[in-house]
Amino acid sequence: MRIGRTIGFFVLAVVGAALVWLGAGSLKAAQRERAAEAAWAESFGPLGDLAAKFPAHPTNDAARALEESARSLGIELRPRGEQNNEDESSRPKKTEWDVVRAPLEGWVDAQAAKAEGLPEAPSAPVAAYLAAHVPPLDAIEKTLLVGPAPDWATDLGKLYAAPVPNVSAQMQLARVLVGRAEARAAAKNARAEESLRAAFTLTGALRGRPEVASQLVSIAATRLELGAVRRIPVDAAAWRERLKTLDPRGAMLATWKREAWVNHEAAKRLRAAKRRSGPLSGRLAALVGAWRERVESAAYLEAWKTIIDAAAKTPVADTDGRLLGETFQKALAGNGVSASPAIKNLADSWRRANVLALEIRKTDEELAARASKP
Repeated sequence: MRIGRTIGFFVLAVVGAALVWLGAGSLKAAQRERAAEAAWAESFGPLGDLAAKFPAHPTNDAARALEESARSLGIELRPRGEQNNEDESSRPKKTEWDVVRAPLEGWVDAQAAKAEGLPEAPSAPVAAYLAAHVPPLDAIEKTLLVGPAPDWATDLGKLYAAPVPNVSAQMQLARVLVGRAEARAAAKNARAEESLRAAFTLTGALRGRPEVASQLVSIAATRLELGAVRRIPVDAAAWRERLKTLDPRGAMLATWKREAWVNHEAAKRLRAAKRRSGPLSGRLAALVGAWRERVESAAYLEAWKTIIDAAAKTPVADTDGRLLGETFQKALAGNGVSASPAIKNLADSWRRANVLALEIRKTDEELAARASKP
């Protein structure tokens, strides 16, 4: 009898100690997470404000018009999730684009990279492609130049399932428009600048978006456009004003903040879902696991804040970004958390943003010098 009672007291003591340990740990983890959120809010504003800066909206009519016109070129602008097999029968054959794409893109890149002089004329296949698609190219340029600007769907509330434009196709179309500008300039056609302005407007649809992928493609496309600006006769004063609207570093930092918010919000929603569903044993396990998950979530948020603060203080320079990646990893390691492999790519995105910032400065200087000539 005494033995049974002793065992019972012992079990109750163990259970009580476990509950105290769990309660204290959970309380500490929750405090740690709230502290990380408060530190973030002090530097950047409340986390929830990020979603408010990018309100959810559908794709607008201008973007739909571009999708239709681009299909005539063999370029599918619609986001991947909106494409389906039923469209294949009505979609124009892409063999022509498949054949001309490599030489067109190679020629566009080469011309934009040259230091001076008008662009060279395109090869016969590229020239034939541009000549054969005058109507859709004119329609695309009109849509972009007349406005309103194209705007593809955004919904940050869907977190990792949020809609993203077809950035690969956006880059293809930007190259076609820059190529048309270069071909027109080579032929001394006064409408070359129209094609270049259209390309710049198209890329603007990505510059203001919250995804890292959209920013990376907008950076690549903008560098092409600025390379062409430096070689094509343009309205220097007007382009210098357009350059003032560009802030690749600020835009990249905004996407990092969005990435941090998505990671943090997704972790919170997953924890809540685990506690609400499944058998009781599973929910208890989720409650125990939430302690560690809260600590890890707080560590990531603190690391994001650290790297964003560090990046914002760096000078504009063509650096490889490894230091930022190492800073992120050290911030996580100090909390016993392993870094994500994707962090290396995000750090490299900072180098690309800086390279574009240098290109903007260079372009502005060349346009200023051009404008000062009699």
